[in-house]
Amino acid sequence: MAPSNDVFKNAWDISREQYHLLPREAVKAWASHQADLSEKYQRGLILGTSTTALTRKRCMLAHCQNALITRSNLTQEEINRRLDQLNKYLEDPGLLENFEFFDIPSSDFMLQFYFAVWDRRIAEVMGYLHNYGKDLQGVVRKVPEDDVWYQMSYFEGMNNNERIKAKGIADFIGQHQLTHVTSFGGGNIPERLYGLPASLQLTVFDDGPVSPLEELFPDPIQRSHVNYIHERLDKAPTHQELIGTQDLVWMHGVSMYLNEEERHEMTGAILCGIALLKPGGFMKYDYLLWTESMRRVIKTQCWPYDPKNPMVIFRDIDQASDRGMRTLTDVNMRLFGHANVQVVNIEPTIIVPWGTTSVRFTVRKQPFV
Repeated sequence: MAPSNDVFKNAWDISREQYHLLPREAVKAWASHQADLSEKYQRGLILGTSTTALTRKRCMLAHCQNALITRSNLTQEEINRRLDQLNKYLEDPGLLENFEFFDIPSSDFMLQFYFAVWDRRIAEVMGYLHNYGKDLQGVVRKVPEDDVWYQMSYFEGMNNNERIKAKGIADFIGQHQLTHVTSFGGGNIPERLYGLPASLQLTVFDDGPVSPLEELFPDPIQRSHVNYIHERLDKAPTHQELIGTQDLVWMHGVSMYLNEEERHEMTGAILCGIALLKPGGFMKYDYLLWTESMRRVIKTQCWPYDPKNPMVIFRDIDQASDRGMRTLTDVNMRLFGHANVQVVNIEPTIIVPWGTTSVRFTVRKQPFV
């Protein structure tokens, strides 16, 4: 059933101060409604907004155009390219509702987030989930707390999921006083926003576009301890200087792109991490679960994915945990007695009202006895 207009007014009818008063259950129903609209539109079951809501679409495009003209430093050619992009995506009735509800043109960061998603600049996208990104002048900064982004981010299950994971890594490093750590697929290292020791020896494997180190780590002393290796994570064991040296290897938000059933890619990734660990070292990774928040991210926000290689998303905790344990059995078999991987913790990430958004594994490398 579609939400009533009395429950879900748009951003011009609700003051910013009242956003946090919306019942979370209502927001979940609203998100499901958006995802339903987007899915039906993408499957050709309903018409686009140029047919069903042309006035609303034109109004939204005008607001976006005004934002780009008055607040950005883009050239007219660049503005026209962005407006063409917006015209294409706002044909989706679900996305148009999202733009209306959160008054997205009012926020530089909301607009820039969507541009980054549609351009497939994933490392940059992930920064916004931690309330850190570019304004329309291209200046990277913390999102102001009075920005409408905070309202969307407060409710969004996937944003909360990522913040919990990143803070968990920073806290784990501090609690265990770790000195040598590696991130697989670390992108722009959102963990740095939660306090990493300046003396931490950090290695990052990521073959995608990332921001300059000077931007990520302004402190030159801390920056001198960071080594970005722009290669796929499966190249990590070729770096002999790293073998058996790391206290921690983490790999968050990566398993969804690894095909374990057919190509044993998750097993391979864990083995790469284990090769880098010293005896007693830890590896952390996660499995993503299907929630309405995730469905809206994929369908309505048009998160980039390859339909020929669909993302690996599990339906519940039991399925993810079972897959994880079977993978670890395979990992231990392939270590051929040189080491053994033991589970330290399996922890679900639960976000109200969405439910469990991910399952986080912590394992430890033990020398074979």
